[in-house]
Amino acid sequence: MPFRYETEIAILVQHFKFDASPRAGTLLVELMLAGLRCEASELPEALIAVPLHPLRARQRGFDQGRWIARRLASRLGVPLVTALRTRNTPTQRELDRQRRHENLADAFRVDEPLPRSVALVDDVMTTGATLAALAHACREAGARHIEAWALARTPFLDVSPGLQHLSSR
Repeated sequence: MPFRYETEIAILVQHFKFDASPRAGTLLVELMLAGLRCEASELPEALIAVPLHPLRARQRGFDQGRWIARRLASRLGVPLVTALRTRNTPTQRELDRQRRHENLADAFRVDEPLPRSVALVDDVMTTGATLAALAHACREAGARHIEAWALARTPFLDVSPGLQHLSSR
């Protein structure tokens, strides 16, 4: 995670996420690529975007995680695998850490067998509850090495216990 979710980065992410600005998204993808700093041999075998529920994606007008992941996959030459959000969960914004985990229990599904090494792609990581829930679904689909890639991390020090074993870039 190359950036803290504050000041100019927060403004840029919000403009991308809520205004569907392709200019802001393109800049964020470039910043994320610059922050990865890894050799081709270190890349995961697939990328998986944290999916929005189809209803929320329709309301918002696009799925920002998939938008980012599709461009990263293309630039890195890594396949993009689709995960599904099986429940339209309430927004996480007002929930504490425990309620975030409860909110996302069994909220994701991956229908195809996954390679051993994958990276989960999201715009902002707060407590890690979303990434931990998706990582669980990825483990069930066969992934064994799971990385969390996010554009930014909120300034909280408290990381989800479900993410302690995940590496991040």
